Amino acid sequence: MMQINNENRGEHRKYTFLREERYQFQGLRNENYIEAEIRVTLTSIENEKPVFTVEMPFYKQSNKEGMYKWIGDLHQLREKIVCTLDESGKLGKIINLDEVQNKWREIKPKIILKHRNEQYREVFIRGVEELLEDGDRLAQALRFAMPYQLLFPGIHFKEFKKNQVINGYRELPNFIAAKSVPIITEESISELEDGRYQIDVKGNIDESNFAQDKVTAMIRILKNRPRVPTLLQLNYMERYLLEEWPWSEQSMCMSLAQIPGTLYREEKNILKAIAHDHPIA
Repeated sequence: MMQINNENRGEHRKYTFLREERYQFQGLRNENYIEAEIRVTLTSIENEKPVFTVEMPFYKQSNKEGMYKWIGDLHQLREKIVCTLDESGKLGKIINLDEVQNKWREIKPKIILKHRNEQYREVFIRGVEELLEDGDRLAQALRFAMPYQLLFPGIHFKEFKKNQVINGYRELPNFIAAKSVPIITEESISELEDGRYQIDVKGNIDESNFAQDKVTAMIRILKNRPRVPTLLQLNYMERYLLEEWPWSEQSMCMSLAQIPGTLYREEKNILKAIAHDHPIA
């Protein structure tokens, strides 16, 4: 386990974030590519918990249609997130909720005007406002969303030993008929030839907590056939090339969720550190 140290306070890292997503549901196909620059600062340590500021000064996505149009327009709400880590080392509490709420009040009139002719505008607006009602709800939405999951995956709080596998937990958010796909992970560490350490993560569906019955019911209604493939298949992996705590030099997450004949959802995420400055005195 890597220790929290006050000497780390003020350190920051800059990252390039790349994301590819391909989605097919029934006959509907979508692709989206995201490129962003991220600056992460270890702002302070309060009650032995680190506080991070995550800023996203540059963000670009390729798809600007339908739901992706909303994602791009609402990106401003994530330009600056200040958060703690929870007991497992994942994103914990949102510290600057007031700031995010104020940003929403600022951009809301423009969002309403821009999407004024869209059928589901009020549904999206209400969803955003419910999400921002309290910090817990926002934190829950961001915890397993990218790039926050790659920044704060929980691996830094664990006691890794060679040839030992440690279990963990992730989620695949925003899944059809279910809020998310719960994932049980197997995590292991290895030493590379250059002396650096790498952590590999493999995930499988937590079947005891996944609402497969809801997914099955939805697909049978959509297909109007009782005998149709409905079981979700998942390939999931992460990889982290470690630097000193709490930083990773490079992080990657790849997932492929599919239900043959109905759903195909592929995601590739890469977070790569840019040359960094020295700690702030």
